[in-house]
Amino acid sequence: MTRRYTMILAAIAFFLGLQNPGFSQPTIGMSFPPVETPPKIAFTLKQLDLLQIQHIRFAENWKNREPRRGQFNWRPLESRIAALAERGIKILLTIQADGPDWACASRTSKLCTFRDWADMEPYLNQLLARVGDKLDAIQFGNEWDHQFMGNAALYLDYQNRFYRLVKQARPDLNVVLGGITSRALLYETMCLDEKPLDTSAMQLTVDNDLGTFLQQQICVRNAAGYRADRADVKMVLANANYDIADLHLYDTPKLWADFVQIFRRLTPKPVYITEFGGPSPEFERADPQYQATRLATYLNAIKSLPVIRAYYFKLTDGGSAYHARSGLFDANGNPKPALQVFLNWQVGN
Repeated sequence: MTRRYTMILAAIAFFLGLQNPGFSQPTIGMSFPPVETPPKIAFTLKQLDLLQIQHIRFAENWKNREPRRGQFNWRPLESRIAALAERGIKILLTIQADGPDWACASRTSKLCTFRDWADMEPYLNQLLARVGDKLDAIQFGNEWDHQFMGNAALYLDYQNRFYRLVKQARPDLNVVLGGITSRALLYETMCLDEKPLDTSAMQLTVDNDLGTFLQQQICVRNAAGYRADRADVKMVLANANYDIADLHLYDTPKLWADFVQIFRRLTPKPVYITEFGGPSPEFERADPQYQATRLATYLNAIKSLPVIRAYYFKLTDGGSAYHARSGLFDANGNPKPALQVFLNWQVGN
């Protein structure tokens, strides 16, 4: 075989690897590890090294940088990112759909809609100028299909403005579409495809048949809401500007392959799973040993998915997220049984 022919084959293989996210198993990352203070960063860096993880995702909030119009506080973010980048950590930065009170038309404690998108642009431009070269990727909004205060059309408008601004400032920086929950995909799988939820490996805290219960909740009682979610997801995926699509997977690993298959029919872009894990705090046992057993199932399910990257949620317990106790460590930094499962899986894969 000639050297030129070998190089052509190598180039084709590289191209296919970029175009086909299923070319190799996903790179495993960590979503929302603690990075708020220097001691937390030190803890996180130590554990990432142990877990052989280089990719992380964490949140950034405009209201923390510009609490008063025109008065910025960049030191905490710059110090945080510098400490992580110095150790070779690759960062996906999630810009929350939130802002300072002066810029919000309406708000909750965690989210807001803006009076004028242009108010956010000085913050974003400064952020990209200061730390953009240390980022692996960036996204606006998290689980917008479920949490965003406005409608899908407003999110689409924000996303496309965000994309244009990022590409003007950092043309080489990948823009990941804000994470999407599996709500729309659960509706399509259980209601349209009539695929039942297999709970045989789950240790449940409810007496009724969970699969039948969820099918009634999703396909009958709340069907209109789920149909609307599905329409919104399809509309945004088809009309938004982005480089990488983002999906979250929790609790039901036997359905994840179906979810990803449906999702990839809706977008030609590569896919990240920026959150995956479980168990369900509502329906499954809250037991560290059970969590460890389920984690092995989650990791094996993720391994076979045609996606580029998958971030586990999360490193430590705590916080207000629905899956607040899915950590590899408890809230005090003590290792849980799931840690050893994760370590063993990483070594074996």
